[in-house]
Amino acid sequence: MSINFDRHIDRKSTSDLKWHTSLVKGYLNVDISEDMIPMWLADTDFACAPCIQKALHDRVDKEIYGYCAPMKPFYDAVCWWQKERFGVETDPSWITMCPTVVSSINVAIRAFTNEGDGVIIQQPVYDPFATIVKRTKRRVVDNGLKLENGRYVMDYELLEQQASDPNTKMIVLCSPHNPVGRVWEKEELKRLCEICVRNHVLIVSDEIHADIVYEGHVHTSILNVDPAYRDQMILLSAPGKTFNIPGLKTGYAIIPDKDLHHAFNETQLDMSLDVRNTFALEGLQAAYSPDGEAWMKEELAYLQHNVEVIKNFLKDEMPEVTMIEPEGTFLCWLDFKKLGYSDQELMKRIIIDAAVVCVPGPWFGNGGQQHLRLNIGVPTDLLLEALNRIKTAIQ
Repeated sequence: MSINFDRHIDRKSTSDLKWHTSLVKGYLNVDISEDMIPMWLADTDFACAPCIQKALHDRVDKEIYGYCAPMKPFYDAVCWWQKERFGVETDPSWITMCPTVVSSINVAIRAFTNEGDGVIIQQPVYDPFATIVKRTKRRVVDNGLKLENGRYVMDYELLEQQASDPNTKMIVLCSPHNPVGRVWEKEELKRLCEICVRNHVLIVSDEIHADIVYEGHVHTSILNVDPAYRDQMILLSAPGKTFNIPGLKTGYAIIPDKDLHHAFNETQLDMSLDVRNTFALEGLQAAYSPDGEAWMKEELAYLQHNVEVIKNFLKDEMPEVTMIEPEGTFLCWLDFKKLGYSDQELMKRIIIDAAVVCVPGPWFGNGGQQHLRLNIGVPTDLLLEALNRIKTAIQ
């Protein structure tokens, strides 16, 4: 491996949200020790790819950082990545540059639903999904995931009922799923799409974790489930998670249907989210390249190793804590139910006393109780230190 992912980089010398205790205290509303190991926020502690660093340095050397707009290199990069990684043939006219996936979900909800309408999400799921629905005065419709034979699956019978409600207008899909780590199979997605399309429920698919998929699993883009369904689909993604550049604020929506595309763009304009980040353009174009892909494959191998580390540690040192091995993402979903601790006790023992800052499971909604989400996008030695602290805390 040519990239040293074991290297520790000082993130306290910058304004990185993840590594400052004052910011963590505000996030969790609890006191956090200065020797914390932050494994909460979903960015990694790896230096971003050299090709991205070079592109940003080269742009700095241009000396002027005025207003910019995506041009042919941006659209070419997105089209190349979607084809190379996922086999999606993308027309550049389908693509809209966006600040983030979260902002794009907000835009889509405002553009295609009205106050009081139902928006389906699948809890436990990334907490901004429910937050955005509530803040836009829509109604959360929880199509909760089911745990069957040690694997999370979708509840299609419930989805049939929920989608048939004429006041339910949209589903926000997390694919791959954060926090449970599922990489949905094509047949699973096809069944979901059939139900939603038949009931005129718009499908908005958050695929920001699509690049981080482990051996034995394949990410299926929502746009490749069935071309006949594309006029009721919006795909959202970004290079932020894969390449550790979320601070550049760059994402994109791929919307094949012209009317949906126009309405999305108009709403984004109404929300003043159309100003582009100068360096975001350079970052995405460098990331979505052969050099970026080569770096990503090395990162993926390192993350796969970290998955094995945590799996073996739990088996040998903490058998009372269970984890369904993630199929994708650099997030692990730890189940502490066998210990009998309440969520408050877990927070006190692990997050406050041991200072291993995870995201409390209840933040992800129904099904999150007595769980913690752990970010393994860190040097392996730091992961092991965190696991040993958790082991001590729960004994």
